[in-house]
Amino acid sequence: MSEHALSYRPEIDGLRAIAILPVVLYHAGLAAVSGGFVGVDVFFVISGYLITSIILAERRAGRFSLTNFYARRIRRIFPALFVMMAACYPVAFAVMGPVGMAEFAGSVTAATVFLANAFFYDISGYFATAAEVKPLLHTWSLAVEEQFYLVFPALVLLTWRMGARRQVMLFAVLAVLSLTLAQWDIAQGKADRAFFMLQTRLWELMAGALAAWWLASPRGAALRAGGRLRHGAIVGLALILFAVIGYDGETRFPGIAALPPVLGAVLVILCATQHSLAGRLLSLRPMVFVGLVSYSLYLWHVPLLAFTRIGTGHDDVALMLGVCAIAFALACLSWRYVERPIRRLQGVPAGRLFGTAALSMVLLGGLGLAGQKTDGYRAFYLEHRLDPVTRANVETFSPDATRGRVADDGCRFRDEIFSETFVTRFEACARQHGQAVFLLGDSHAENVYNALRSTELPPFFVLLSRGGCRPYQPKEKCSYDAAVAFAEERQDSISQLIFHVSGSHYILDHRGEGDSDAAFVPGVPLRIAENNIDRTAAYLARFPAALDVVWLGPFAEGRVDLDDLENYHPDRLRFNPTSLAHFDALDALLKARAAGQSAYRYISLVDALAFDEEALIQEGCLTFWDVDHFSPCGERLFGPVIAAALDGAPR
Repeated sequence: MSEHALSYRPEIDGLRAIAILPVVLYHAGLAAVSGGFVGVDVFFVISGYLITSIILAERRAGRFSLTNFYARRIRRIFPALFVMMAACYPVAFAVMGPVGMAEFAGSVTAATVFLANAFFYDISGYFATAAEVKPLLHTWSLAVEEQFYLVFPALVLLTWRMGARRQVMLFAVLAVLSLTLAQWDIAQGKADRAFFMLQTRLWELMAGALAAWWLASPRGAALRAGGRLRHGAIVGLALILFAVIGYDGETRFPGIAALPPVLGAVLVILCATQHSLAGRLLSLRPMVFVGLVSYSLYLWHVPLLAFTRIGTGHDDVALMLGVCAIAFALACLSWRYVERPIRRLQGVPAGRLFGTAALSMVLLGGLGLAGQKTDGYRAFYLEHRLDPVTRANVETFSPDATRGRVADDGCRFRDEIFSETFVTRFEACARQHGQAVFLLGDSHAENVYNALRSTELPPFFVLLSRGGCRPYQPKEKCSYDAAVAFAEERQDSISQLIFHVSGSHYILDHRGEGDSDAAFVPGVPLRIAENNIDRTAAYLARFPAALDVVWLGPFAEGRVDLDDLENYHPDRLRFNPTSLAHFDALDALLKARAAGQSAYRYISLVDALAFDEEALIQEGCLTFWDVDHFSPCGERLFGPVIAAALDGAPR
């Protein structure tokens, strides 16, 4: 029995179209659908509904088989996915450098065994800028579904004797626990785990499953057949649209924020019929067709967008929409020549089907492992893809292009939170040395700390920093509020409080996102998040007036992708000129905002460091280790300059 063997509902395919289109447009960078990622949540609900409907129908007919169930899943998921990954592998080899290729190969291995969600959770977040150039990032959701398929049918069979009512209660409790866990993770600053992992997404799939149980019950079937719920489908579509338009990358998601799209999808499933307005709209032939090709479209659009960004260095919406049109054409071909023929192969013996699937997994997984074991074919790349001068620069500079960390020393130490150890050590050092210089900020503050540690500093110098923490973006694991309270309680023990965070987060790309490589492409106009500057200034005003509060301005960032070994060519191994211009303008605005207020002093690192296009290489040192952080030798070079700027600024 296939999905279509259940009393076919064209409006479900229409709902698939409602799910896929926002996802595609969101990945293309269309600002109007800033919450388009919620389409994945709609897909989860649909999957839970369809799978449960199949299991219930076959179980009640006495012909449910786990072997047949998994055979259907293989025919449905494996062929199009594996064809896409096999096609992407040579493209990745052609356009990616060793670092990117090694990561891509790892994602192939993970996607082949349906652990892509764990893989991408380990290496990055879905909303990170670098996510835009990860060709297989979208396979995380397939991993979640496959993990669900592995455990859910067995749970249904094991609890079948409980009866439908108790089964529903059990799975409803599991759904509530999953939602609670997702919200807990978000509250604990573990939004990436909540986003990627099955245990925090299970409730969305279970929402669809519970809808299937309800429609399979006499009361549910009667209410739907009677049309008494038909207006609920419009409400459901409105809830989905609300999330698509109203959410963005800053939304604390999934958790409770995922309720509108999930409940919206449930309402459409429960209420949409051919006699309702929503049902008729969703059943229009264009909507149904988009729904039919939605799986292949989901598979193809992300790698095409990623490879285009990598290959062209451009990310403008018009180009990305053109790529999406190509992805749609490929999706139609994939649906017509891969999905449909293989899904119709009902007579293939299970052993042959499972054996073919296993062989395909071994071959693809082997390719992935080969790419990982060779560091993205690094030796081949260096030998055959780089000219001698560029290769020499790689060998000279890349070993130093790494993050540094200076060890704690006496009363010069750091932490990410006000731990008991930090507070105890601070108080002991205050008794010994008197007042501290206190540095507060994000990962760039750690750069400044390391740089200043290479100079003659006061003996009592402490850092409180955590990467990704900024005062205008409250997060559970960030300690900005605690820092104000700490300073109020111990202001007699602090001579100077220095605040420093990355400036690229105040500079926005065309989607309104900060810390984006797209904002530093040559010719891109400057957009500054002035509201975030205002929030930062308001935060600094909360510190005691008696403290010498210094906003140590952001330093200009190199904004050169040092993972791309082509950029080690002498013509490319230069400071990004667009970055220099943008940071000059940002610095001027920060100076203007600081004038005429007394809450803090502003010290310009743009002026102090005075970077030019030659600043990326100084005295034989590659001064940055990535697009925006100083390398260890860069820290040593810039430390005296930063110290002089702090000492020489008028109080």
